[in-house]
Parts: sequence; structure tokens; C-alpha cells
Amino acid sequence: MIQYLSTGLTVLSFCLLLAGCQRPLGPAAIQPQFYAITAAIEPDSTEGVATRVAGIIDPYADQLSEAMNRVIGEVALPLVKAQPESSLGNWTADLLLTAARDLFPDYDIAFAVQNYGGLRIAQIGSGPMRVNDIYELMPFDNELVLVEVTGREMTDFVKHTLTDGGWPVSEGLVAIRSRDGMDIRVQGKEVDDEATYYLAVPDYVANGGNDAAMLLDKRQIGSGKMIRDLLIEYAGKTQGPISVESDGSRIKIMD
Repeated sequence: MIQYLSTGLTVLSFCLLLAGCQRPLGPAAIQPQFYAITAAIEPDSTEGVATRVAGIIDPYADQLSEAMNRVIGEVALPLVKAQPESSLGNWTADLLLTAARDLFPDYDIAFAVQNYGGLRIAQIGSGPMRVNDIYELMPFDNELVLVEVTGREMTDFVKHTLTDGGWPVSEGLVAIRSRDGMDIRVQGKEVDDEATYYLAVPDYVANGGNDAAMLLDKRQIGSGKMIRDLLIEYAGKTQGPISVESDGSRIKIMD
């Protein structure tokens, strides 16, 4: 009996947690109800308790299923994750750059970067793209932030991403590493070591995650927006089928 009740309440708690996320996925269907758990439950009431718990969960499960299966776009060609550059990485980083430019219109944003390990699925297949696909791709509550760096610090950061095999980067950055050294271009220009640049990155990376220690203690400008929510929003704004190709024009590792 206790096992049934515990399992049911665990699932219910999960549903209530999702219903209370910062970005509501839909209007609440019912108001939550709270039940006291005491030792007074009779031993032969297990089936009744399980039935009542299931009845409580069902409205939330239906609401959650509808929200998570909402179609937000159509994928023409599979978006595939790979290093040093890939269609899934390019698509993600480009959407973050578009979102960042909308969120921070007063800043000249050099480019956007998403850490490779932050993308948690190997691909999004062709066909309807659903909210659930983005939750699987980006299960973390990472905020999109701007980080202010010098050209020298930005070069160190880009070198780090290449050493790590190559991270998803948006248009605006071209980085080529070969036996002869490294060539980095931002908006088609050589990096000015003393100039100030603004990069759009997950707060996890801005706070030194994935060994990006060179970004620690640098000025951050928060957006208050979760990357997952922005991907859902901006994927829904895409006109026509999503078709992204990766031709190695952004990141090349030739050594």
C-alpha cells in the first residue's frame, strides 16, 4: 500500500513541478489538492488509494502530454550533433544569436556559443519538431547571458573550445586551427586584443563551466530567459521547414 501511494505521489509531484515552471506551457486545468498522509489508512485500502492517486494525476498527465507534443516547426533535414561543426550545433547557436540580438539591442554581439556537452541528444530527425524534442535537447535550466571580454580573453576562450573538439558557434565566428597555428575572424575581421567583445553564452559557461575559467569573474548581463524556452520560442518563429547544413565554414581543425 505504501509503495503504491509513494509512487503515485512521486509522479504527482513531478507533474506539479512541471506545471510550475517559469514559462507556463498552458493554462492550468485544475487547482491542486493536498492530502494528509497518516498511519490511519487501512491495510486493505491499497487499491482505493492507488485509484484515487491515479485520478488526481490524470488531468495533469493529459495537460502535460498535450503541451509537450505541441508542434513548433518542421524539420526538412535531420539536425545532427557532431564535432567540430554540425547542423544541430549551427542551428542551436544561430537561434541563440538571434534571440540575444533581440534581448540586447544596445550591444554589438560578436557571436553566440553553446557548449557541446550541453546538447544532450544526437539528433532531431526530419518531420514535426515538438516541444518535447527541445526538452530532450536542452534539459537544463541554463540562462542566456552576455559576457564581456577583451579580444585576448575571447581568443583564449575560442582556443579552449577547439581544444575540446569544437563547440557549436553561430555565424560571425570563423576559427581554423592547423599545424601552423590558429586563425580567428570575428565578423570577418581579425581579433583586436584590446577591444571589448560581447559573447552570448549559457550562464553555465560564463561561470566557468566546461573548464572555461577564462570567463570567470567577467562582467555578465543576464537575460532572465532560459535557453530551452528561447529555442522553443524562436523555433516556432521559423518561416518554412528547418533546413540547416554544416559545411565546415565556421570551425575547422586540421592538425
